[in-house]
Amino acid sequence: MMRIFLAIVCFLIVPSANALDAVSVNIGTIQARGWQLQGVHVALTELAKSPQQLDLTIDKLALPKPFNDLNLANIRCTAFSWENKTMACAKGRAEIRSQRWQSPAADFSFQVTENRSTFTFTNLHWAGGRFAVEGEEIGHQWRLKVRARRVDARLMQELIKLPSAELKGGRISFWINASGSHDIIDAINVAVDLKDLSGQSLDARFAAENLNLATRLEAFREGGIWQWQNHTEVSSGAIYAEPLYLTAGAQTIVLDGQGDWNDKTRQAGIKSASYHHPGAAALKGAAVIRYDHGVKVEKADMTLTSEDLAELSAAYLKSLFEATALEGVSLAGRMKADFSIAQNALTGLTAGFSDLDVNDESGRLAIQGGAGIINWSSNETFNRPSELVWQRLQVRALPAGPARLSFLARAGTISLLEKTKLPFLDGIIAVNEFKWQSRPEGEPEVYFEGNVDKVSLEQLSNALNWTPLSGTISGHIPGVDYRDKTLSLEGELNIKVFGGEVKVTNVASSGLFTDFPKFHAELEIDNLDLDQLTRRFEFGGITGRLSGYVQQLYMENWKPVSFYAWFGTPDDDDSRHRISQKAVRNIASIGGGGAADVLSRSFLRFFETFMYDKIGVGCYLHEGVCQMMGVEAAQQGYYLIKGGGLPRIDVIGYNPRVDWNVLMERLARISTTDEVRIE
Repeated sequence: MMRIFLAIVCFLIVPSANALDAVSVNIGTIQARGWQLQGVHVALTELAKSPQQLDLTIDKLALPKPFNDLNLANIRCTAFSWENKTMACAKGRAEIRSQRWQSPAADFSFQVTENRSTFTFTNLHWAGGRFAVEGEEIGHQWRLKVRARRVDARLMQELIKLPSAELKGGRISFWINASGSHDIIDAINVAVDLKDLSGQSLDARFAAENLNLATRLEAFREGGIWQWQNHTEVSSGAIYAEPLYLTAGAQTIVLDGQGDWNDKTRQAGIKSASYHHPGAAALKGAAVIRYDHGVKVEKADMTLTSEDLAELSAAYLKSLFEATALEGVSLAGRMKADFSIAQNALTGLTAGFSDLDVNDESGRLAIQGGAGIINWSSNETFNRPSELVWQRLQVRALPAGPARLSFLARAGTISLLEKTKLPFLDGIIAVNEFKWQSRPEGEPEVYFEGNVDKVSLEQLSNALNWTPLSGTISGHIPGVDYRDKTLSLEGELNIKVFGGEVKVTNVASSGLFTDFPKFHAELEIDNLDLDQLTRRFEFGGITGRLSGYVQQLYMENWKPVSFYAWFGTPDDDDSRHRISQKAVRNIASIGGGGAADVLSRSFLRFFETFMYDKIGVGCYLHEGVCQMMGVEAAQQGYYLIKGGGLPRIDVIGYNPRVDWNVLMERLARISTTDEVRIE
């Protein structure tokens, strides 16, 4: 455009240069490919001198789309010269106007020669900041420098209406150096400094609050491939990148990287990268990323090191675990992990831990004094073993002591390599076989088989908040299978206790690993010695035998919801049947009978024990209420104790419906020791 102006001026002034002292031309309006110059005026003064003084003024310069909202106005060059094939504007002024904002006049200058052109634009005020622009063209080669200082992020948002973000505060400073040939960029250096930046993307997936960040990118094209390196520092503030929320602490977080990218193949190579968060974690590695249809990690090899897993948990895991099954889980200790990724999928992992503690705010899991190494590969032929040890393990209310696990982890399976003994409630759980199999859809499948040796029933019932039991459990646990979100028992579980046997069948549980597990089972009780049983409780002494069953037992969150149960004297029981006053009173309280009043008002109070023929109590639990039953119907109510011999006493229950919680409160509880054998 400037060459057009000079040609016009030369045509007008050359024939009469010796006769005139000044020449001026009003060109009016010039339009070309969307550009429009209005009020163009060229003046040549002091023609007798060398060099002459050339002034150029333009009322308005309108730009083509997409810059048509911007206009240069009141353009004036007061130090304009043309000599020896050189045009120069040493001193120029112009204003930038928009429908939404207007800048004060800024300084600009330019120089045009046969082989080289330059321009500068300084002291440009916009969005509360200052800008400067420098450009140079030599033949087909060009370079551009842009400087911006302390641009107000909120004002910038209001002025240009960023389509994908909303900035609420902070200052932005940056500089850009670019160079190239024709319309191709060959090299670019960018530095950006953010001060107290706050804002978010419109889709709410990214956000920043009072962020202080400095970053620099250097890149150049070589053989059609870009080579780049970057250095970024986050000194303070918070960043949210779904689902991660990160707060920078007292020490600066540093990210360094270098690599290449290919515009044609849409592939970027990260030759080396390092991320250092002092006190929390350090990540190093290399990767190849393709970005033609979305972003895909073609290949990556990374190393993560943390000398303080508590800091790592607070800084990263807490936000990542929110609204997941791991919410509330935190770690402490040290870790080093090497992992490989291919096609966006993890293909290999080696992770070593020491002084590991795991804590769950919900009380589902806890580990203390953990250590070991986990080796895993997606290759189904992988055979490098893993090992974990701990001083204490707790799953919900159930604790286990020091133990060691040796296992193989590959593809979607985890299988135990050696039999393992877990100290558990003063006894031992021996794990003979364990296998975990993942499923692409749905929950994994789990198989377990082992033995139990002298596990305390008292501690187990207390841990599960059950009615206290006494004794210990020993024996074999048949295969336990977890499949399709349901836990089932292969075969039956036989517990020998109190001189009799308890058989557990049809065991199933769904939602076992959730906050609301459901449990189904059926029990058969055969010929328990009541003398042994009642000696372990404060219920009162009873001699004789007891058999019964619990059918269709259904529990939610380990609390009974429904069942049909019966416990009573077996028909073929020929043992001695006696019952103490205390037991009579307690049985009477179950069914609301009046035996306690009879004992206190009659001569029967002088007897310590009574003869009985049968004892029996049943319950059909539904909607929190027990429908009660006894050994047989009475004229009014039902017999809980049917007397026989002398002295004898009958206990009759009069309440056919009893609230389950009330019934539990009525039962006396005590727990001592005995031995239970499982077969």
